[in-house]
Amino acid sequence: MTLTAHLWQSTLCTAAAAIVVLMLRRAPARYRHAVWMLAAAKFLVPFALLFATGAAFSAWLAPAELPLARWIDRSLPFFTLRSGTSDLWTLSRSVDLIWPALIVVWMVGAAALVTWRVRQWRATVMLVQQATPLNSGREAEALARTIRKSTCGRAIDLYQGDSALEPGIVGVLTPAIVWPAGLSERLTDDELEAVLAHEVAHVKRQDNLLAWLQIAAETLFWFYPLTWWLGTRIVNERERACDEEVVDMGTDKESYASGILKVCNFCLRAPAVFVSGVGGSNLAQRIERILTGNPRPSRARAARVTGLCFGLAMIVTPLTLGALGATSTEAQREVYSTKQAGVRGPTLVKETKPGYPPEAMHARIEGIVKLEAVVLANGKVGDVKITQSLDKEFGLDDRAIATIKKWEFEPGTKDGKAVPVRVEIEMSFRLK
Repeated sequence: MTLTAHLWQSTLCTAAAAIVVLMLRRAPARYRHAVWMLAAAKFLVPFALLFATGAAFSAWLAPAELPLARWIDRSLPFFTLRSGTSDLWTLSRSVDLIWPALIVVWMVGAAALVTWRVRQWRATVMLVQQATPLNSGREAEALARTIRKSTCGRAIDLYQGDSALEPGIVGVLTPAIVWPAGLSERLTDDELEAVLAHEVAHVKRQDNLLAWLQIAAETLFWFYPLTWWLGTRIVNERERACDEEVVDMGTDKESYASGILKVCNFCLRAPAVFVSGVGGSNLAQRIERILTGNPRPSRARAARVTGLCFGLAMIVTPLTLGALGATSTEAQREVYSTKQAGVRGPTLVKETKPGYPPEAMHARIEGIVKLEAVVLANGKVGDVKITQSLDKEFGLDDRAIATIKKWEFEPGTKDGKAVPVRVEIEMSFRLK
């Protein structure tokens, strides 16, 4: 599939996610966070892969005679993995030259972003290496109580680190809290436990692991502003989800809000991108929601169903379309020849003239390309292959294939019924 198709499909899914999030605006934040994460995952998983998976089970899932299957057959170019020559690559030789340049630009941008991420990761590792373990004391006791309340079920190490850095969770498999030196003296016991509860909530929710998926989407599609906008939405809902988790643990709301404000006043720097901290999102809105927000259980149940339906739709829809499309294609696999009895050949109703690639023109290459094409039962051109080549180096063969695929026919018939018919075509390239 083409990059443009993947981007606009992902954009469409993000727009659908935005509508779902709007419907869930009064529901718990964890459901909105899950919806945004599904939208981010769509950038990493092309629909064509799910479409191809569905095609593998087409015989079980989709009878060929369904009207929907016939409709999908006409829509295949939207979903299928395209091989061979793409129209985008054969419009003209001058356009062809743009794509290698764009690929180089993408590689340079991605490499720069990866280098930046690696430096951030190394700085994160240094945080732990330079920190001092806190195995006892007021902070360790508060963390132990918090883990019991949260039913996190995971061991979390505690380190004392840079006093300028916000508290944050480091690591995925072996999570650790890096706690700024000197912060505890500014917090009451309730505030200390509330701030630690926020970090434990990050561990319980596997937020550091999910952050890697978000980072992967932003790195691969760094040129697409929507991925960065999506990342901001993910971080906002992630922090709100942790706030709600802390409040649900029975934490005093005023102590929690006061603790967050004291942390933000004390610490000068937010944690690195690989670290889930206590800051982030719109602080004023967060504090207001902590003190006044209280999602209803009924809304949580409705949000769970809505989010589940959205996730299933993103997976089941391309799988089903793949099954329907493949079954329709299977049904039309038998291709007829005009030499067979009762077969009438297709009639050309719309012809597109091929352009002459400048390089071939300068090389003064002219002649005939012979092709064999399958005109489908809907009048569109299916498979095309070269039977007599004229030029592969300067693109005349590719231009001939791309041009033929734009032609439209009145389909051929067998006994009065439209069927796929194989035809032979000659395309002439002559210099004036």
